[in-house]
Formats: sequence, structure tokens, C-alpha cells
Amino acid sequence: MNERGYQLLQETIERLLRRNAYLHLNKVLKKTHPADIAHLLTLLNERSARNVFEHLPEKEIAANVLSELEPVFRSGFLQELEVNRLVEILSVMADDDTADLLADLPEERRQEILGLLSAEHTEDVSELLAYPEGTAGRIMTTDFLVLPKTLSAQNAIQEVRKAAEKEMVFYLYVTDEEGRLSGVLSLRQLVTAPDYTPLEKIMTQDVVKVNVTTDQEEVARMVSRYNLLAIPVVDHSNLLVGIITVDDVIDVIREEAAEDMLKMAGTSGEEINYYSSVWKNAKARLPWLFASWIGGIIAMNVIGAFSSGFSNRIAVFAILATFIPVVNGMGGNVGTQSLSIIVRGLATGRVDSKSIWREIFRESRVGLLLGVTYGILLALAGIVFTREGYVGVVAGIAMCVNMILASVLGTFLPLIAAKFKIDPAVASGPFIATSIDVVGATIFFLIAYVLLV
Repeated sequence: MNERGYQLLQETIERLLRRNAYLHLNKVLKKTHPADIAHLLTLLNERSARNVFEHLPEKEIAANVLSELEPVFRSGFLQELEVNRLVEILSVMADDDTADLLADLPEERRQEILGLLSAEHTEDVSELLAYPEGTAGRIMTTDFLVLPKTLSAQNAIQEVRKAAEKEMVFYLYVTDEEGRLSGVLSLRQLVTAPDYTPLEKIMTQDVVKVNVTTDQEEVARMVSRYNLLAIPVVDHSNLLVGIITVDDVIDVIREEAAEDMLKMAGTSGEEINYYSSVWKNAKARLPWLFASWIGGIIAMNVIGAFSSGFSNRIAVFAILATFIPVVNGMGGNVGTQSLSIIVRGLATGRVDSKSIWREIFRESRVGLLLGVTYGILLALAGIVFTREGYVGVVAGIAMCVNMILASVLGTFLPLIAAKFKIDPAVASGPFIATSIDVVGATIFFLIAYVLLV
């Protein structure tokens, strides 16, 4: 649904709520996709959103809507739902989705809900919650089809027909007598095989798989690299314990991309979201921005220190100061570009933290090319606007050197962070900008001091 469609849907729902036309509201909601209802709830005010959710015609629809809600919006939404209503909805949800929702709740409320779910459902969900957050074990589903390798193709087809309610039957996973993963085959391989052929004769033994402790970001990379619709999850004994489907991988990619983007901007997705209060958002940003503030103070003192060397040429110093924004600004932009390229490359696996010097050499050459280009342009602009040739030359040289160093910093910081097992996105925009402000001011006035004083 496009933006115009959401606008019309919102207007229709709000009109029906004002008129208390709940019969018509149910009809509209029944015809609307759960993903569209989930987005609609974020557009409505809090009271209307809860009213709409309470009047969803079926618990299956309510379950799908909760699964589609953004986590930051859903966590607050779940707090207000009655326990019995929540238990009713969770009882028809898949185990992995239930675990994902319960993870957002306080421990006391989570245990209360688990105590009201069926014993089988509680056991499966508790098993998933026992795995660390952000691992394959936490996001896998345990409701999937498993076939023994001694089964014939004909009997396997019968098992597939019986497994209509199971998660994902595009791939069929084959295990040995002890439940260890032995191979995988597609539906096409199965239906085209002779009836009495054992699965072990037609399965692919080289299976792409992940461990329960594998980071979810690595899972997403593997699914993307091998173009899979699902990937099996095994424990340390190679026992098949679950699968991760492509829809869960898409959620991981979206969450990780948003997290990296927020960290690069100098904030955190866990602390800041669109639905938090103004005070909470401001309080979360304060520590990150403190680094920029410190950098600004250092840069101010650097400029102040050089000012004494220009005591006899105050007019020149004043003219030079007008070039600081463009020199530091261009350096900051180049550094942020290099940072974004490296962080993205690390996330997709196209850049290896072991190749630090190769990446630095490559980006430094890019910085050199950009620096020379814009350095010449700034030198010409300085000569034209100030009528002082030496000022333009100083500004151009400073621009060139600053852009080269900025590209090196933007490359080095995330790579060295990755090498020491630190999230490279933490080497974020504010740290790059702060470093370049200090380094840029130092380089600029150092060159000016050497050439002009």
C-alpha cells in the first residue's frame, strides 16, 4: 500500500471510530493485510490504536499484526494489553515470534504469561529464550519438517502432504537415526525421484548451516551469499534443532541496518526511537554529543594557540579563519563517506578487517584525488575572493592534506574496531567529525604558520 492508500485507510478508520461503527470497522480490518494494519497503528493516536487492536476480528489477525509491528512501538503497546488477551493471541503464534514478543516484556510479566500458555508452547518458547539475544538460536523456529534419510521418496511425499501446518517446506532436511543433520533436498528433487529411492541417495550432503550461537548478522550474510530461502540450525553435536526462514532474515537485515545507521549518527536504536519522549531522546544523545563538544573545545584551543604567532598579522589570521568551515566541512564529508563504505563492506563481508593496510591505501588514493581537485578549486577561490595569493595557496594545501587524512581516519577507525571485536559502527560520525575538526584546524594553521610567519 502506498502513502495515499495509508492516508485514505487512516481517514476511514478514524471516521468509523468517531461513529462507533464497529461492525463496519471489523469488515474493513478483515480485508486489510496485517502488515498494513501494523503500519496504520503507528499513524493513529494511542487511544485510537488500542481501540483498533481490540476490535481486530480474529486472534490470528491480531497475532500477525503484533509480529509486523516495529519492536520499539510494540514493546510499549504490549505493556498495556491485558494478560488474558495477550495469552490468547500468543497461543496461535509461531514459537519464534512468541519468543521475540516475550523478550520485550519485563521478567515478571513474561513468566506470568508463560505460566498461562500450554505446556508444549511454554517449553518451546522457553528453549528459544534461553539462547543469547542476537544469536541464531533466538530467531530460529522449531516447528519444521524433518525426514529420516532411510525414508523412500514416495513416503517422504506423503509426509510433506501431512505437514501443511509446518514452517517452510521448500527445503526438506534429512537426519540420521540420532537426529544429526545429514543432508537437504528440494521439493523438485523429491517429486522427480523414483518412488522407492531412499532420501540418502538423492539428498545434498554439503549443507550450508549455522550453529545456535552464530550471530544473527552472520546468519543474514550466509543466507544472502548462498541465495537461500531457509538455513538449518544445529547444536554443537550437529543435531538439527531448528531453521531460520528468509522472512526472519529480512527482519534481521532491517534491524542491523537501522542499528548501524543510528550508531554512525552517534546514537543507539535501543535508546532513541520515534515514539520516545523528547526528554528521553535528548538524554540518550547527550553522552554521544559530549565527544563532539570536547573536540570543539580542543579545536578552539588549537586555533587560540596559533593566534599568538600571528600577533603582527591579525588581518591575515582573520582571513584564514574564514576558510576553516570549508576545510573542516569537506574533510568531515570525506571521512564520513569512507566510514560508510567500510562499515557497509564489513557488514556484507566484502571488506575484511585483516586487510587494513590495503583498504587504507585504496581510500588514501581516493582522498588524494579528491583533495587535489578541491584543493585547487579552493586555492583559486581564495585568490579571487581575498585578492591574496598566499592565502589561497595555504587554504588549498590544507584542504588537500585534510581530505587525505580524513579518508584514512574514516577507513582506519572502523577496521581497527572490527579487528578488536568492537562493532565498527561505533566508530561513528561524531567521532570522525570531531577528530577531523581537531586535525583539520591543526594542519590548516600549521601550514599557514610555516608558510606565512
